[in-house]
Amino acid sequence: MNRPRVLVACDRIGTLSSAAAGTAIGRGLAEYADVAVVPLAIGGLELGEAVAALSGTPLRTDGPGWWVETASEVVIGWTQEARGWDPTATTEDLGRWVAAVSAAHPAVAVSLDLTGITAIDGGAGLWAQAGDVLVGRLSAAIVAPDELTLPATGLQGVVATRGYAAGRTVAEVLAADTAMQRHADQWGAGLATAAGGGASGGAGLVVRHLEGRLLSGPQYCHFLARLDATVAVADLVVTGCTALSALDRGGPVVAAVAEWADQAQKPCVALATGPELSRREVRTFGLEAMHPLPADPDAAALTAAAVRLGRSWFPWS
Repeated sequence: MNRPRVLVACDRIGTLSSAAAGTAIGRGLAEYADVAVVPLAIGGLELGEAVAALSGTPLRTDGPGWWVETASEVVIGWTQEARGWDPTATTEDLGRWVAAVSAAHPAVAVSLDLTGITAIDGGAGLWAQAGDVLVGRLSAAIVAPDELTLPATGLQGVVATRGYAAGRTVAEVLAADTAMQRHADQWGAGLATAAGGGASGGAGLVVRHLEGRLLSGPQYCHFLARLDATVAVADLVVTGCTALSALDRGGPVVAAVAEWADQAQKPCVALATGPELSRREVRTFGLEAMHPLPADPDAAALTAAAVRLGRSWFPWS
């Protein structure tokens, strides 16, 4: 009998990075199955760590941001300070970093992690500082999962949603929305309301203008790892997160993995801290079961939980 095949694709768990958590889980399952571990992350340095692990290249932080050079492109990340609704905030700092890293890697495509961008300038600063180097080279941009369809303008756009959330008046929001509309129209009619143009304070407009792809962090990791083929042959998909509850359903990483498993018609289970949920409840999340972890789990606790999981799923191994 062939050994079962298990895909482990999880978020960070407690203090463990996604790669470290996945490795610990995989260690516990290795007695029972052939295991593939794929780290996932939403954005920021955690995404950089996941990309580095997937590509087998180092995460570089010798500068104000971070970058990873994969076999086909350089992935560049930057995080701005949270400034709320600030009309003077700009993405020029991002643009300077992108220009510097891109210049050092002139022969490869560029992907940007925009999940740490807080300025609502429609990517104007990014374009001013790095537009020339991104033309013909921008492959993709990673944004928050809930911003993949966010437009720049309109009642549901980034200007209105952030403006009203910050307590701005209707007049202030309308003025800012009109300015964003004019800015977007310089790059093409209809761009202001295009899905994803409002991502990362409107920096998605630059991506749409350059016809790059907008992806969430898990989607980008899925692309790097070519996960379609791995999920297709897996007998079980294992995901995990620090805490899973009825309110957050484990967050975007767990939701993405559960969706991939469902599309491939593969069972998916999760390891997480928190009260154990009923099987009926977790099935509404796309999961077969939730296996609880102790509070503040370390690598040994994850491995022990994975051993119990493997024993229950593959008792004949």
